[in-house]
Amino acid sequence: MKTAFRLVRDIFELYIPVLSFFIMFATFLLQVFFRYVIRHPLFWTQEVIVMSFIWTVILGSCHTMSKRSHVTFTMIYDRLSPKPAACCRLLGNLIIAIAFLLLIVPSYRYSFFLGFQKTAVFRIPFTAMFLSFVYFLCSIVVYTVADIAEDAKVLLGRIPDSRDHVRMEMKQ
Repeated sequence: MKTAFRLVRDIFELYIPVLSFFIMFATFLLQVFFRYVIRHPLFWTQEVIVMSFIWTVILGSCHTMSKRSHVTFTMIYDRLSPKPAACCRLLGNLIIAIAFLLLIVPSYRYSFFLGFQKTAVFRIPFTAMFLSFVYFLCSIVVYTVADIAEDAKVLLGRIPDSRDHVRMEMKQ
């Protein structure tokens, strides 16, 4: 079960963003070549670039969340001892989890509501673009709930500190 989950996660969070980035970059080069060298711009390239960019950014951000590679501002957090730091992170993660959880159903409905609108050139329903955001919301909720569970373990004394908490004394 875990292997199947990891495979699906890797497909959505790693392989699709890599593929969409490659498509975006290749299409961008093609667009530049046709516009400035051949002097006959292609109209479909802009649509492919925008769709690829959306999928690259949204799904790629899920991967950075899973690897804890996203940008964080931790000036105060790093100076706290493990339990107060866990309290701060727990509060922030609860806000994120609740907000994103509340967005899942409306975003899902909106994605399918936009199905009647289609892209100009390829006539792809906008649902195809917006469903990546629904996956993003679900993914972030799952990763945030895992962080909340880790912070609860710190507060209950089951583990000494969270994985991302690095005290300032240790850095120096």
